[in-house]
Amino acid sequence: MLIWTLPLHFKVLKRDIPWESYMANKLISGTCLQLLRRYDHKPESQRGPLLDEDGPSYVRVFLNILRNISKEDTVEYVLALIDEMLAVNPKRAALFYDNSLSGEDIYDPFLS
Repeated sequence: MLIWTLPLHFKVLKRDIPWESYMANKLISGTCLQLLRRYDHKPESQRGPLLDEDGPSYVRVFLNILRNISKEDTVEYVLALIDEMLAVNPKRAALFYDNSLSGEDIYDPFLS
């Protein structure tokens, strides 16, 4: 179980994750890469509108990464992104229950 401390959290979010490499190795799709490029390392003032506009797509990207990539640095990074997303606006938890995700087991990536 990860327990975040503030300095660790910020250190994790400063990492550069090799998203292009993951796409080249078919661990993420081109669409996933595009969404990540728009979201990754952006301030909340830019992330918020992206989540308001297409939040379930970003949740799907995060879940897919957690399912398909086991590299510890990347998993920590995505968990920190999710944590930050929910810390800024706890109501965003509803994005995990969007109808477009109804066929997916949203809990599995967090339990593995």
